[in-house]
Parts: sequence; structure tokens; C-alpha cells
Amino acid sequence: MGFDGFSKEGAEFLAGLGNKDKPWFDANRKIYLAEVAEPAKRFVEAMGLHLNENMSPDIVALPKTNGSIAPINNDLRFSPDASPYKDHLMFRFWEGPTKKTAATLMLRVHPTDGVGIATGIGFDDVKRWRELVDSDAGADLDAAIKKLVSRTGADVVGEGLKKVPKPYDPDHPRGDLLRHKGLQVRWIPKRKAPINSPKLVDWCGDELAKAQEVHSWLVDHLV
Repeated sequence: MGFDGFSKEGAEFLAGLGNKDKPWFDANRKIYLAEVAEPAKRFVEAMGLHLNENMSPDIVALPKTNGSIAPINNDLRFSPDASPYKDHLMFRFWEGPTKKTAATLMLRVHPTDGVGIATGIGFDDVKRWRELVDSDAGADLDAAIKKLVSRTGADVVGEGLKKVPKPYDPDHPRGDLLRHKGLQVRWIPKRKAPINSPKLVDWCGDELAKAQEVHSWLVDHLV
């Protein structure tokens, strides 16, 4: 079966899930599996085909939990006051041999708030990152990020330091990127996402394509 969109019942189930406890979830697990989990897997399969055809044949899409689909439960060890469950779905598609440090494309699908888009990477070698940012290649990345921000209104996050690290000049033209210990460029499109339609795949693909230049730089230089 192909992806036909998330059903109205599935969207309503997800929208209210953040207020529910484990006994309720266990009692309604069949609805979750049929209306949320299975469509999520079909969505990943469809997105994988789209991304392979339109962005890169090496982008990985695994239609399973802890593959391209984040667990629906929150990790209460780090957020004990949070709800046991998320009210949204998180998807990751990556390019590189190791998921943790691969160049990654991300989607956050919320039944009422719409879809959030992001591209980014986790660094396994901060020294290498800083050397690249300081080089001509870093100027290319800076230009690509600024173009994406101008086009989408994206936020650039991942800064880990308050000051530009030594031995770089405090007034370095890319000092903001030198302070990063990870990189994520993320935005929420103003146009409405067709969550209940198979058109959601093309819609997400069009948004992710806006990150092509940044994503390709990360693959070429850090993967």
C-alpha cells in the first residue's frame, strides 16, 4: 500500500495523545497502530523514494521506529514533567555511514500546527568543523545558509560557545558558525501542509529541496 495521507481519525488521535497516560494508550493501541504507526511507515517509504529521486540516491529512509521514525513516547529520564507521549511525529532521513553524525533532513508533523522542516548535522570532529568554517568552503556554507534563511525565515541553531574559540579572531566574519557544536537550520512553512493527503510527500519534498545546497555542503565536507 502507498501513502494516502494521515486519516482524520489518526490526526485526532495524535493531537490528543500528549494528554494521555500509558493505560489509555495501551487500551487504544490498535487505533495508534492502524491510524498513526502504519501510515507513518508508508510515509517514510514514499519520502525515501522522493528524496532518492530528487535530492540524492544515498539518502537513507528506514520505515521503522528508531530508524526514520522517532519513538512516540517521550524519554522521561530527561524530562520528568513531560507527557508520556508526543502529540506529533518526528522523521529523519540521513546521508552518511553513521546516522548520529550524518547530514540529516528532518520533518516534524503535527496534526494542527503543520509541518516543521530542518536540515543539519551533529559534529564528531569540532576541530575539523572550525577549520572548514575558516576556509573558503566555510564562506560557501555561510552564503548557502543565509540564502536558505532569506528564503524561508529559518532559525540557525546549535551554538555551544558564548565566544568565538581561539585561535580565531573574535571579529571573524563567520564567528557565529565557529561557535557551533552542531548545526540545524529549521523553519515552519507558511503554506498549509496537506497532512490528510498523499500530496504531503511532494509538499515535504518541495520544502526539503530548499535545503539542497546546505545539505550537499554538509555531505561533501563532513560525511
